[in-house]
Amino acid sequence: MENMTGANEKIRKKGLLFIFEGYCEFEIAPAISMLRNSHELYTFSVEKNPCRSEAGLMTMPDMSVDEVDPMEFDLLIIPGGDLGPIAKADALFELVGKFGAFNKITAAICSGVFVLARAGLLKDTPYTITLSKEQRLFLDCFDEELFSYRPVVSKGNVLTAQGHAYVEFGIALNKMVKEISCEKEDFYRGKGNVFMEQVQ
Repeated sequence: MENMTGANEKIRKKGLLFIFEGYCEFEIAPAISMLRNSHELYTFSVEKNPCRSEAGLMTMPDMSVDEVDPMEFDLLIIPGGDLGPIAKADALFELVGKFGAFNKITAAICSGVFVLARAGLLKDTPYTITLSKEQRLFLDCFDEELFSYRPVVSKGNVLTAQGHAYVEFGIALNKMVKEISCEKEDFYRGKGNVFMEQVQ
């Protein structure tokens, strides 16, 4: 009974995933897959309407941005994708700013880092993003001196990553909330499956 209680306590942690029209699902697949044993994952969008991902998957969000209470969640994940649908989503930026103010873990990958910038979470914070210098200057919300072209960049509770580094992004995010075994890291990096090695 005690073991069951402990398991239930662990699963009470909640993670939040932002989705939008054209979001890139593969960029967050390792991250959310690794979280499944420790967090309940919820999705939200600007409005509570179905969102079609970059690859064509239709996803119905659990909540709209107005229904999210940041205090209920331990972490927030923002994928990349076409920024057009969210370029002026002020309610989203305000919400993400609250996650930062409450010192919640906030992670974004690829162009999704734009949301962190617009929310004010990258002030005095090093970051990476999969946008060219011209694009960053055009968007006018990035400090060029803090940009670094590295797979993953983190400071405090803010994590950013290049789109191609989606596995490292997932591992880094999960290490911020729990211990990750070497075997699990190897599995997600495609180095091997400890289960198969045991049954040979």
